[in-house]
Amino acid sequence: MRLLLQTSMKAPVVFLAAALAQAPVSAAEWLLVSQDGFSKIYIDPASRKIAGDIASVAALTDYDPRAPEAASFKLSEKGLSEIESVRLDCGRRQYSSGGGRWFAGQMADGAARSDYPAKTAWSKVPSFYDGLYAKVCAKN
Repeated sequence: MRLLLQTSMKAPVVFLAAALAQAPVSAAEWLLVSQDGFSKIYIDPASRKIAGDIASVAALTDYDPRAPEAASFKLSEKGLSEIESVRLDCGRRQYSSGGGRWFAGQMADGAARSDYPAKTAWSKVPSFYDGLYAKVCAKN
């Protein structure tokens, strides 16, 4: 499976789209992991998977349309929330997106607006995911 995902750029997007289409969003038990004046970030603990140092989890980000960042972030075009398949290298403190989907309403409610593709490159964990990283990569 891992080889298949590495050899095809379309596979992660197809996999994510299939996963999002099959699992009802409302069935997820979203756990708040961080918030600031612009967004609240939740994870679905049931989606957390660990393989060595690599962790993956479904993350829901809810945005405040009244926040100053809303206009520059183009929330009116994108939507008020998104669910992203997040991959974290817990040993190297790196992040990679498995792709995601934007929703018109908060908490992934309302019409799905658009999907965005996976990014295979790893980068530093963005500051808005610091709380997510701490929760997902915490040693049990």
